Amino acid sequence: MITDQSSVGEARRVAVQHAQALGFDEERRSNIGIAVTEMATNVLLHGRGGEVLLCPFGEDGGPVWLDVLALDAGPGIRDMARAMEDGFSTAGTAGQGLGAVQRLADESSVFSPVGKGTVSWSRFRLGRPPVVSELGVVSIPVKGETKCGDGYLLRPEATRSLYMVVDGLGHGVGANEAALEAIETVRQYSGETATEMVQRSHDALKKTRGAAMSVAIVDHDRKICTYAGVGNVTAMLVSGTSSRTMVSQNGTLGAVLPRVVQEYTYPIEPNALLLMFSDGLNTRAELGSYAGVQHRHPMLMAGLLYRDFTRRRDDATVLVAPVGAALEGTPA
Repeated sequence: MITDQSSVGEARRVAVQHAQALGFDEERRSNIGIAVTEMATNVLLHGRGGEVLLCPFGEDGGPVWLDVLALDAGPGIRDMARAMEDGFSTAGTAGQGLGAVQRLADESSVFSPVGKGTVSWSRFRLGRPPVVSELGVVSIPVKGETKCGDGYLLRPEATRSLYMVVDGLGHGVGANEAALEAIETVRQYSGETATEMVQRSHDALKKTRGAAMSVAIVDHDRKICTYAGVGNVTAMLVSGTSSRTMVSQNGTLGAVLPRVVQEYTYPIEPNALLLMFSDGLNTRAELGSYAGVQHRHPMLMAGLLYRDFTRRRDDATVLVAPVGAALEGTPA
């Protein structure tokens, strides 16, 4: 939480720690620190306080990046073009914030409808541009915990993409162990059907406290999404102002599995988005009321949903992925 100048400094310190752990060199770590300081300062001075989320991404030798989200519920930005100019400030500061962040980051965007707060997003990539970057994931432990009991797995490819979100029961270390076990199981059997991955995860999680999990497999050529879910991880396909929630069955992986795990198939509309989230977000979470946001980067959407729908009493994960067309830069 950004409540005073000391929390701005703390955000910078933690961001640099994440950057070092991901392998960024000293110059890039310094740039990340500057950008996070500017974003946190904007939240404090213009947004009347809020949050800065640091979301590192990198697995299995694939692309690595650090996402930074600055979230507030302030008055919003009336003149975005002017706010991006160096030297512009409405709070008596040097006014370098948004312009400086845009120059330092590899990708950035701001969503700030007047009177509805601001979501500012920046991505810092390590090395060459990633094969896939059009993804958004926020996964945050509940306040007071260092381990997140939620988890996710992404396997976006040209013809077949896999998306999974898991929510270990409760929170803390035990929930984290269950989530990690499910992720490793789905990773190992990622070429199988959604139903098979759910069944294998159930067997693997019997030694843990259990979890809820949803698996979505997108066939880009046939334009269909095959889905299987057990428990209260929500998944939906969003296209414009319409959305379709996919069917999950009651149960708990590792404890009580439905007698027959059902697999459902849904058509994918052009420009559709896949939205998945744990019960750390309110089930009313949706994008339709935010004019224009579906044309923005998925990470901006994920940050917006987290800000407006998190329950704040449990781990929270939200995943947003474009599935209505092959992902840009995805290898064939």
